[in-house]
Amino acid sequence: MSQRYRTFISILFGLISFVGVFFASRFDFNGFSINITWSLMLPLLVALAWGTKYGVISVVASPIIFYPFILGSYNGWASLIPSLSLLLWVLIHGYGSEKRQKSKKRVYNLYFLQLIYVLIRFVVYITLFPILIRFNEVITPFWNPQAYTEIDMGIILLFVIKGIIVESILLGFCDAVLLLPFVRKFFNLPISSGARYNTYILSAIVLFGLCFTLAVLGIYNYISDEIPFFSWNLNPSEETRVTFLFAIILFFIMGGITIRFVQRVVETQAQLRIRERQLEEALGDIRVLNDELEQRILLRTGELQNAVSELEGFAYTISHDLRAPIRAIEGYSNFILEDYGKQLNPETNEMLGSIKGICQDMITLIHRLLEYSITSKQELALQPVNLADLILNIYEELKVAHPDRNVDLVIENELPMVTGDKVLLRQALENILSNGFKFTKGRQQAILNVNSVKHAEEWVFCFKDNGVGFDMKYAGKLFHVFQRMHRKQDFEGTGIGLATVKKILEKHRGRVWIEGRVNEGAQLYFALPLEKNNIDEGENV
Repeated sequence: MSQRYRTFISILFGLISFVGVFFASRFDFNGFSINITWSLMLPLLVALAWGTKYGVISVVASPIIFYPFILGSYNGWASLIPSLSLLLWVLIHGYGSEKRQKSKKRVYNLYFLQLIYVLIRFVVYITLFPILIRFNEVITPFWNPQAYTEIDMGIILLFVIKGIIVESILLGFCDAVLLLPFVRKFFNLPISSGARYNTYILSAIVLFGLCFTLAVLGIYNYISDEIPFFSWNLNPSEETRVTFLFAIILFFIMGGITIRFVQRVVETQAQLRIRERQLEEALGDIRVLNDELEQRILLRTGELQNAVSELEGFAYTISHDLRAPIRAIEGYSNFILEDYGKQLNPETNEMLGSIKGICQDMITLIHRLLEYSITSKQELALQPVNLADLILNIYEELKVAHPDRNVDLVIENELPMVTGDKVLLRQALENILSNGFKFTKGRQQAILNVNSVKHAEEWVFCFKDNGVGFDMKYAGKLFHVFQRMHRKQDFEGTGIGLATVKKILEKHRGRVWIEGRVNEGAQLYFALPLEKNNIDEGENV
């Protein structure tokens, strides 16, 4: 909407308002009269719709600003007060209208601003009105030489009260009118979805109020004064007119309050429906994303399983195929040493011996890699396993393999029966006890301690030695392939044993960890679940 159109409407409303002041409604009862200048609604309506600027244009650019000098010429220079009050009224509510578009603070509420205006109006009338009345003696008003020069304070208070009543009524009317869709459309204001019923609701409430008032007045006049309905209706008394006036005002304001409430309820329901649709759409999107994610996970899992299987197969094939040429190299080295060893110089013999030793180490490494690869592929054959018997058997075998070692095995408590694959668990225990023998070889008296503790959902087994130990900051590396904490010259091994232990324990839904300190020994722990149904039979890890 262009500024030119708004300016034109503002001036037009000001002119209509000026004409309307000569047709004000006057109501007299018990010596008290109220003039309701309905047309003063129009400049206020402009201010509430478009703000301060157009409200001021409506008042100042039209003769309405001078209406007190015409209707209240007997006040003389004091007529300035109602003119200023009208301008202030429009300014305050225009300012509030602009602020309400940006903020929901209560200080900008329509009726709170009216209260502020009422207080200002009261102070202005009490202080300035008497001064300007007396000023009529100093300078005689040219438009009314007979203007008052004195006025009783009670009459001033009456002016103030009547003005406050009238302006508050007009404000309530404007507030209700601006809720009507066709009025908002005229002023090019946004129309919410909840406003579509406002006109019907307001019309129904006002019509109901008029009918109710007619019925009450009809019954009252007929019972009290026995006046027929059409008699008092066609020629109403002042009391009847005042009653109708206040009934219209009351029900119009009640209608404004009602449609505002209904509008908010309808808008809230509409917003709720929008949020519900958005929620349904969001949930639908989430379901689609979840389905896509599950498909991607299945696809990636399948690809990963294929890659792992191919890698394991490749490692198995390579390890298996490497043994033949390495054994051939070892065999040729033996033939050379046996047939020509005496003819070769010592340095050449030493080099051939080194080649033979390297081949043996490579064969051992390949064998351990094949074990590790087979462990990943092998299915579990679950059965009750006596760990104590396995540990004792492995210990005796290690004692035979190391006759020069003095190693004691101490089983501190009775070890439980567990459910698992006996072959795989033996392989894990063999690696653990072999490490115990290996890393205690510098001790005159080596001691291996074994114990078990039952927890809520698992058995925890501890294998402790008094060997060389290790630095705990490297503990996480020990369960990876080819990771070693000590030099090969000091301790033999391939760096695959603990990785195999971890693989076997994970296949049994267990876990393994290790603790230690340099030169203070090490403690290896592993845990197995209590229940057999915690293990998925035949599952590969």
